[in-house]
Amino acid sequence: MERFYEQVQEKANIDIYARMAYMDTMTGLGNRTAFLEENKSNAIFPGMISYIMMDANNLKTINDTLGHNKGDELIITIAKCMRKAVGHNGQCYRIGGDEFVIILKNKTAAETEEIINKVRCEIGFADKQSDITISVAIGYVWTDTEQKNLEDLMQHADDEMYKDKKKTKENKSKENTHSI
Repeated sequence: MERFYEQVQEKANIDIYARMAYMDTMTGLGNRTAFLEENKSNAIFPGMISYIMMDANNLKTINDTLGHNKGDELIITIAKCMRKAVGHNGQCYRIGGDEFVIILKNKTAAETEEIINKVRCEIGFADKQSDITISVAIGYVWTDTEQKNLEDLMQHADDEMYKDKKKTKENKSKENTHSI
């Protein structure tokens, strides 16, 4: 009987380690490894697919001026907003320090934009509730082609995200410019 309990405990430990291998421990989102595994199956996915890339704005500034606990708070808040906005419609990942990805399957371009708007609304609401500025740059790509070059799709989404980040910085710069 004791051997049985040892085997059960060993199985439980294996399950815990397997979950840890694919989960970002800070946010509870899938991690980079989980994202890369999912991408293997997406290369042959026959339907519509969307990649939404997100990058937290000003994480370095928050870490440098307010401390890493506040930076962690920013990352966790963004993850919560993503989960709430996406729900069961897709998968959310944290693939790097302040980089996030949402994968949506079988959603139209319009449905993808609707989910992006939900993410922006959740982020905006969280920003109003927080003592730190919470904002993200977002870029996405949508396709319904059978043959998918995932690197090209991801690069396109990443390029769109950096355009959004640049536009946000330019708008912020204009807000801080006063005419005399």
